[in-house]
Amino acid sequence: MKKATTAKPEKNPALTQEFPARLTELEVELRLYPSRPAEARVLKSVEKPTEAVIDKEKVVQFTISKKKYAIGHSDVTYPGSNHARGVRHIRFFSDGKAVLDIEGDFEDQQFGSNFRFQNMDAYVPGDWEPDFLKLTDEFRHYKEKRRSEFHKKRSAERRRLHRSESL
Repeated sequence: MKKATTAKPEKNPALTQEFPARLTELEVELRLYPSRPAEARVLKSVEKPTEAVIDKEKVVQFTISKKKYAIGHSDVTYPGSNHARGVRHIRFFSDGKAVLDIEGDFEDQQFGSNFRFQNMDAYVPGDWEPDFLKLTDEFRHYKEKRRSEFHKKRSAERRRLHRSESL
């Protein structure tokens, strides 16, 4: 007699494509775009970044290929934490509707905020996904290139210092 098998649960495409990590990285970068001059912005495909409000949440609204998107976060702090620790929701909006909403713990520290993803509260598949992936791939490529250039400069400086010490 054969044993009954159960199908493996389907993996969420948003998790397999690292949407939570991508959203976290992108939100930190785009948060500053309205105050940066255009030449200082890393993501050249982001057009017209402006501060806006969607459902009482402060967001950065922008355009990519004539499509409107927005990104933002809201925090609920723990009592007695002096607004330094709590729960953060990071949301990605397409045409004014939240299509991706992740939740996690945050802790503000001297050198910035740490965010630890806990769960995904909303994921609405749609035509926003290719733009989102392209944008986050562009940002990741930039970060990797910048990191590589930094390592090259550091290695060259170490070699120079090592040569000068051995003389």
